[in-house]
Order: sequence, then structure tokens, then C-alpha cells
Amino acid sequence: EYLLVISADPLKSFHSMWKLFGCIEFEASGLYRDERALETPVLCRGTDGVMFDTRNGRSGEGGVCKPALCSAASTSESALPTDTASLRAKKKKTSGVNCFSVGDCFAANDGVQMFRNMLRKADADERNALLYELLISCDASNLEYAASLLEEVQRKRNAFCKADPFTSLPAPIALKILRLLDPRSLCKCMRVSRAWRTLCGEPCLWKSLCALPRSFRMCSLEAERRQLQRYTIADGTVLWKDAFAERYRLWCNWHAGRCVIRTFEGHTQGISCVQFDSERIVSGSSDNTIRLWDIKNGAVPGLGTMTLTGHSDTVRCLHLNGSRLASGSNDFTIKVWDLAVNTTWSSIACRRTMVGHTNFVRCLQMDEERLVSGSYDCLLKMWSVETGGCTNTLRGHSGAVLCLQSDGATLFSGSADFSIKCWDERIGVCVMTLHNAHENAVTCLRFDNERVVSGSVDRTIKMWDLRSGRCLQTLDWKLSEGHTGVVRCLQVDAWRIVSAADDRTVKVWNLHSGERLCTLHSHTDGVTCVQFNDHLIVSGSYDKTVKLWDFSVC
Repeated sequence: EYLLVISADPLKSFHSMWKLFGCIEFEASGLYRDERALETPVLCRGTDGVMFDTRNGRSGEGGVCKPALCSAASTSESALPTDTASLRAKKKKTSGVNCFSVGDCFAANDGVQMFRNMLRKADADERNALLYELLISCDASNLEYAASLLEEVQRKRNAFCKADPFTSLPAPIALKILRLLDPRSLCKCMRVSRAWRTLCGEPCLWKSLCALPRSFRMCSLEAERRQLQRYTIADGTVLWKDAFAERYRLWCNWHAGRCVIRTFEGHTQGISCVQFDSERIVSGSSDNTIRLWDIKNGAVPGLGTMTLTGHSDTVRCLHLNGSRLASGSNDFTIKVWDLAVNTTWSSIACRRTMVGHTNFVRCLQMDEERLVSGSYDCLLKMWSVETGGCTNTLRGHSGAVLCLQSDGATLFSGSADFSIKCWDERIGVCVMTLHNAHENAVTCLRFDNERVVSGSVDRTIKMWDLRSGRCLQTLDWKLSEGHTGVVRCLQVDAWRIVSAADDRTVKVWNLHSGERLCTLHSHTDGVTCVQFNDHLIVSGSYDKTVKLWDFSVC
């Protein structure tokens, strides 16, 4: 009895196994007729228990033995298929060497599994060689059967290739996969087939895209609410795909700087401040007047305009809150106007004049009940909108207060003393100071829950960590294609910064990466003020014009 140790070479192992199945004498092999030529040893165990290399033969046993395979557990003959058992009877003795039959070594299905594993592990060339050896060892009936199998396999393969495995997935799994795609890829998938279009049109996909990333969110919750109202049908269903399409188009336009520009002319001196809402644009000028423009047709001379007079010097700052407008001037006063009064008589429209600052009023912000202002007298003052009286004065800056922003509890201010201060409004105490935040006066700033963004006469924009006060990033003309003139104003939302400067440009930046998205050119002199929402930018300039940049119509 002999035990064959299978070679590591798949082709050689296949040779041995096939000869065992087909009762082919080892000497009949065409490719490896002489086993002694094999480089890999094929070992047998004789009846005396001694192992020997079949390439060299064994004295007294007639040279090369017939190979056989052996498993750890022997299988009875009765467990084998009839055709396999009949193969035993055909095996011959070779020069006194007793060879095991298939039934004594392994079950037929074990051999098939071994053959399958061998094919899987073989590379393309080895598979071709295995198939060649298999076919040349077959008789006519085997070849006929193989041909019929080939047709069936090809037919099944073609049917599988025509099937759409993606649409056969459970809907929750398919949707989970589709959520990983960006909007452009999702739109391409909709063109594959009707089934794909149905899947890709599921509202939940487009709803999730409206929420993430942050660049597809609207400026405010109120803006989102108004947009979704436009895309809500009678039964209360939100057309999320259409809502996202609008946001994505706007996103692309903002990144590419695609917009339509309208120009509002009427002031006789440079524009120093602008505000706007869904109905009107409000501008203040060095000509001591405030103009209101209808946002739809105010660019047409003589239509949709109103002029407010009352200040005796340059109007330096404005804040629009509903139907109320607050204005600060170089005449040291603050005025509150009621825009609901539809008249050109400013004495009727002006509801309150606040006096208290001893120098130019440079910045202010107003809510329903109170107003906070900053002045060249280095002071911040808080006022009651109802009574017009000063309720608190904040001291700390050693230079003119040029900019401020408040959220009701926290107040940030920037000054000509190069510093940025954070105040607790409830107790009127400075809680943090960024000394020498810039190399020159801080002209503008905005903050959110994470950071403070500031602009300066030094021509840079800086982003600061709100908690640690550490500078996170600097946007300048050298490294970031920034402004080459004094940065006069900026505004921030969830994903972008819009800034304007004396270099006559308006620039749009990615808030998170600091990447400059686009630069807008149209003004012919320095840009002094800017405000924006999801669709529009409104800017004012020393060139006496107000410009509206509309990103929604492209």
C-alpha cells in the first residue's frame, strides 16, 4: 500500500487526481510521462512502511508506481457511486505495487471539492493547462457532455449579466448605498433605468442632501422655512428633490461667481452702509441721506424709491429690523425710523433720536427692545428702543469702536486699538480681550458658536477660536488671493464669508477651508459695505452706487 503526497503544483496535482479518477496508467501521461522528470518529489509509502520518491522508483517493485490519493478517513466502497466503484475493478497491478482505489482513499465529492479549490487557486495560465489536460483525457461521450454543459453555463452567465443586481436589493439597503453618493452622481444614476430613477427619486435621499453638508443649508431657519413652504404641495408633501435642486444650483453659482448685477443710482456721494430684506434695500451715504429702494424695480429711475432726511452729517451705519430702521451718523446721533409710515416726510417717519455719544457713531445693532452702538469716543452704549434712553455704557477700548455684533447675551467689538473684546451684556463686563488681533485697526467682525471672523486695515481676514482665542487662519493677498486694500466689511453664514475692500472687489470664501470661491468685479471705487443672503449680495461703494448681485437667476 502506498500514500501519495500531493505536489504543490496545481497542474501536477491535477494530473495525479485525474489519472486516479479515470484509471489512467501513470505511464500514459503525455505531458509528464516520466514522473522522474518532475522537480517536486512525489512520495509513496510501501507496505513495509518505508517512504520513497516515485521518481526514482523502488527496487524490487518495478520502478514508477501508479499514484493514489489518500484522506485521513477511509470511505467504504458501498458509499461510492456505482460508476466510481466500477473504476476499482479496472485498476491494474503495477509490478507488485498495490494501489488504493478511490473508495479506499476518499469520497468522490471530496475529490470534486479538491478539484474546485485547485481551479480557484490557479492563475489564468494554470487554469488553461488544467482544462487542456482534462479535455484530452476525455472520451467522445465526455466531450459531448462537456459541450452541452458549456452551452448551459454560457446561457446562465448571459442571463446574470442582463439582470440588475442593484434593483434586486431590499429597498432600505439600496437607499443606504445611494445616500453615500454626491448629488451629481445621484443624478447620473437616475438615467440608468426606470427602476434606478424610482429609487434615486426617493424623497428621503434629497431630504438628507438638503441637510448635509452644511453648504446646502440655507442662511437661517427662517429662510429654510420659507423655501420649504414654496415646495410643499396641497397634501403637505415636501418636494425635497425640487428644493434641493434650487439649493444646488445656488451653490454652484456661488462657487463659480455666476450672477446678474443690477445697479441702483441716486446718492450724490459715496455709500457708507447698506441693509436689505425681501422687499427693499436701504442705503446710507455721505450726502447725509438714507434711501429706500424697492428690491424689484428700484433700479429704475423714479420708481420704488424713498429718501429719509434728518441727519446733518454722513450716515455711517444702519440696521434694519422688520419695519424699524436704526441709523448712526457723524452728527453723533442715532435715529430710529418707522418704515411702516408710507411717506416722504422724514419728520413723521423718525420715531426716536438718541443722543449720548461725543463723537461719530460708527456701528450699531438693534433688536425689538434695545440697541447697542459703538463710537469714535471709544465707548459702547446700550439704549432702550422704547424710551430712547441709555441703559449702560461699556468702557475698555482705548481707540474708536469700529464694529460690533451681539446675540443678546454676548457682545463682540473691534477697535482702532487693534484689539477685539468679548463682553457679557447681562453684567456689562469684558470677559476676553484679543490684544493686537491685527496689525492695524479692526474694521469689521462677525461671530458664531465656534469662531470669530475679523477684517482689518492691515488687509487681512482672520478666523479665531471662540473659546481659546487662538488664531485659526489668516486670509491675505499673498497666500490666499485675498484683498489688496483695506477690508471694510464682511458677513458670515454657515458655510461662507463675503468680504469687501478698498480694492474695489467683493470676495466669497469657504468658511471652513478658507478657500476663495470667487471674486466679483463691478464697482469702480472702494467697496465700503456688504450684506448677503442665500440668493443675493448687496454692496455699496465710494462710487455712489448700490449693486445687487443675484445668484438665483443663472
